Amino acid sequence: MQDEQFTGKPTSLTGAATNLTLPIGEITREAATLAFKDVFSDGVKVVESASGQMGHVAVVRPWTSQFSYEYNALKNAGFAITPTAVVGLNVSLLSSDMKLMFTRNFASGNVEGPTYVLSGSPGDEVSKAAHQAVMKVMQEAADATYRELKKGQATGAKGDTAM
Repeated sequence: MQDEQFTGKPTSLTGAATNLTLPIGEITREAATLAFKDVFSDGVKVVESASGQMGHVAVVRPWTSQFSYEYNALKNAGFAITPTAVVGLNVSLLSSDMKLMFTRNFASGNVEGPTYVLSGSPGDEVSKAAHQAVMKVMQEAADATYRELKKGQATGAKGDTAM
């Protein structure tokens, strides 16, 4: 999953003839590392498989629900473009014996990147919005995971974020 790439067209008419490729797995991995670093007492390390791990394991399954983007020119009456990304992220929390503790979907809604008039790299502008959207839902997932762990035990949990 860490090597997963998103390739697709925008949902907007602006840029409809273009294709964008984003390293969505890499973006998600970095966002997970940042968002979950304070959830587990031993920090976070990203692993390919969650089997055989100690403590709690947060299994992050990104992009199973949705990812889309647009070059929103209508918002600015056609004089500028606001790149917008929408992300859906599924997160499951498993106990050390791999029993499901909870699973939830987090949706970013429309997350806008910086508005620009002219860009030689419009994909980079969408990438900024995508990073913001992924970080937003990943932080919500980390907060929900922390609350779930807090309910389940009084001491700090140990674990890894598996992708």
